[in-house]
Amino acid sequence: MLSELEAIYFFLVERRATTVDIREQWPILDIDRTLELCSEYGVRHTLRKGFPEPFTIDFLITERINGELKYRAASVKSPNDARDPRVRQRLAVEHAWCRDREIPWTLVDTTRFNKTMLENLRFQRAWFRHRYSPDPLLESRFLEQFQAAYTPNRPLKELMAQLSKSLRQPSTVVEDVFRYCAWFNRIETSLFHPLALNHPVVLQTTTAHA
Repeated sequence: MLSELEAIYFFLVERRATTVDIREQWPILDIDRTLELCSEYGVRHTLRKGFPEPFTIDFLITERINGELKYRAASVKSPNDARDPRVRQRLAVEHAWCRDREIPWTLVDTTRFNKTMLENLRFQRAWFRHRYSPDPLLESRFLEQFQAAYTPNRPLKELMAQLSKSLRQPSTVVEDVFRYCAWFNRIETSLFHPLALNHPVVLQTTTAHA
């Protein structure tokens, strides 16, 4: 990703059950139209070696909605960049091009994105890096026992050690089951409080959440 803000948004979109595909920095190769739109909006079209360089959309997302594949576009900018008149002019070109093709376009509100959120998403996503294979029966048993054993001030590692014994599974497996369930919101953890083995788990029910 080109920025931490983009990485956060990528992870948030990837978690959604409706997401089929995410393309980052997707190029608009319809140069004739972007040249027209630049002229209309008073924007200087970027050139490279004397030739027009394609505009890029931060994310082009494919979703399955009611059994149909739908596209939507998203631009991810820092709050300062989102207020910059020159940036907004270029975004207007992106928006207009998407509107021509009936692709919904959004400027993502990143005001609440921060490093804690990014680290939490990376922590959850580690189930995939660790090659955990989803096991619905184990996850169901885990969720039942997690709910029974959870207390707000108990470090995650201590809680996982207890569930490791009761489920008769290695601690590494139990930790990845937790990550997997949190990733898919079967355990609704707060993204605004540190999520790590040496910290208690803060659930969404106990904190405001985006």
